[in-house]
Amino acid sequence: MTPIENKTVSQNDLTAKANPWLAEFTLHDHSRVMKRNLFLTLLTALALTSCQQTPSGSDAEDERNPFFRQASKDVADLNYPAAIKQFEKALAVNPSVVKAYLQIGLLYGDKLGDPISAIYFYQKYLEARPNAAEREEVVAAMEKAKIDFALSLTNTGIQNTAEIARISKENVDYKQQILQLQGALAAKEAQVSQAAGAAAPPKATAVVPASPMQEKKAPKATPAKAEPVASAIPSVPAATPPAAPAEAAAPSAESKQHTIAKGDTLWKLARKYYPASLDLNEEIAKIKAANPGLDDRNLKLGTVLTIP
Repeated sequence: MTPIENKTVSQNDLTAKANPWLAEFTLHDHSRVMKRNLFLTLLTALALTSCQQTPSGSDAEDERNPFFRQASKDVADLNYPAAIKQFEKALAVNPSVVKAYLQIGLLYGDKLGDPISAIYFYQKYLEARPNAAEREEVVAAMEKAKIDFALSLTNTGIQNTAEIARISKENVDYKQQILQLQGALAAKEAQVSQAAGAAAPPKATAVVPASPMQEKKAPKATPAKAEPVASAIPSVPAATPPAAPAEAAAPSAESKQHTIAKGDTLWKLARKYYPASLDLNEEIAKIKAANPGLDDRNLKLGTVLTIP
């Protein structure tokens, strides 16, 4: 041992002998520093491990929210309004729980029939997570909600297209029915013509008896006046034209009565009473002609209309 080392040891021995409590304090202080450093190291390791397991903004972090978990239970119990309230509470406590936006949108769109609310929450979710793995599915759900909303409106393009297709199909069906009726009518007319041809000789004999009255007057008249007698014979067919008025009266016998009710219009009446018509404006004109003085813009409730 060198003289310098000898001197240092002797000084430490003297210090220890002079202040034995100082040496003990220094030892304990060093031990506390080591324990504190070890504790901080463990805390840092735990923090890093937890960050690696549940990164910020992940679905796992969302599902750890107690309100989110309760909302999932409410969905399983089919209590959708309560689930929406729990999801909203999860967002109020932690706005980064953005998966709640998607869940609320799905509930409104698929379960509660509220496409407007569904579209709003889908947009909120995509704004918060524009690169979400399920982005395509969310966009598709949003488009479906837009279509559902359009269908809920009146006089939309989609509804009009469907209505036009339905009317076109009805028109084709009606045309086929008209052709069938026309064929049946032609067959009936042929039968009537055959029956009329078979009954023609009796009609000829029925007209002949009218001449004997003229024959009774013939001896009193000169032979030159036979021409008026001949001209009088054609007057007998004049009795046949009344058949035409009988045919004209047929529509009045088949006419219907309709009492104006709330919501009635001439257009609706034409569609109701003339479903096979290809021109409803023509049918409306018939109704107006059968009801003189009718104001189609001011149909009074209780008014009885004649439908020709």
